[in-house]
Amino acid sequence: MGNTMKKTDTQRIKIKYLQEDTFKEQMEQTAEPYLKKYRRCGRLASFDGTQLFYCMYVQQQAKGSIVISHGFSEFEEKYHEVIFYFLQAGYSVFFLEHRGHGRSQRVLSNMGKVYVQSFAHYVRDLRIFVNTIVRPFENEMILFAHSMGGAIGALYLERYPDDFQKAVLSAPMIQMKVSGLPYPAAMAVAGICKKCGFGKAYAAGQHGFFKRPNFEHSSSLSMERYLYAHQIRLRKKRCRTSGATYAWVCAAGNAAVYLQAAQNIAKIQIPVLVCAAGRDHMVDTDEICRFAAKLKNARLAWFLDAKHEIFHAKERERLQFFDEIFSFLQ
Repeated sequence: MGNTMKKTDTQRIKIKYLQEDTFKEQMEQTAEPYLKKYRRCGRLASFDGTQLFYCMYVQQQAKGSIVISHGFSEFEEKYHEVIFYFLQAGYSVFFLEHRGHGRSQRVLSNMGKVYVQSFAHYVRDLRIFVNTIVRPFENEMILFAHSMGGAIGALYLERYPDDFQKAVLSAPMIQMKVSGLPYPAAMAVAGICKKCGFGKAYAAGQHGFFKRPNFEHSSSLSMERYLYAHQIRLRKKRCRTSGATYAWVCAAGNAAVYLQAAQNIAKIQIPVLVCAAGRDHMVDTDEICRFAAKLKNARLAWFLDAKHEIFHAKERERLQFFDEIFSFLQ
């Protein structure tokens, strides 16, 4: 694997991690060729005919099947490092690009806008993907869900509590953070704008993709990882989703109400690892704590010096994050 990779205390599964100073080189020379051996992609039709793009990385005698539910404006290539580690640990990995993201079908022609009528659509898409593509391999199924994908994942676990055996929620969007207005007021304004016919317009403060990097205002603390993902977006127009529409904001608000209801949380009985970032400016960490406290079988892990993308934190926090995950999975 090369001498520039580094091991952590998780020696029992012998994961070799990519270092910051050689990240791009190691991704191109080691991780990407390794992933290419396993990567198979396809499309499937969802309940309403929406064409969804997915990738799967299947290995023989896998310990389990990890399903990744990605975050807002993300895409499959952004998770190649994470997938690389899961494969080393002996798991098969399945990745669905949510509707309106990446190469999955969109309602809007503007690649920068994120639009959905209801988060229930995301959940139904994911269920079809799980039943059609993942379940036939007959492995233990594990959910790894980040940010917006964490909200989708939590809704999924509440509605279909028997599908997954374990779940990892990384900075889950139990409730988004808003700026300029108190949260209830912001949701009310979004609702009014949607009713007035602006559901497909950018919400206040949202915008399209900027070609110039803006690391300082990103959710990452790893410059090399941020630039790696940004370069992919520059090359691939369908990876340039960037700003929320008023319809998406309303859908996220409705999803937050549902998934935070005590009677719905009570349906989640499986072990859940909930990860929270101390410097998160995208989601409300207080609501993450309240959600985790209501779960029957959960561990809340804090990464105080990480921003929203914990898997793109500085080395110490990043390695602690993966160590927590692999310890939990075992």
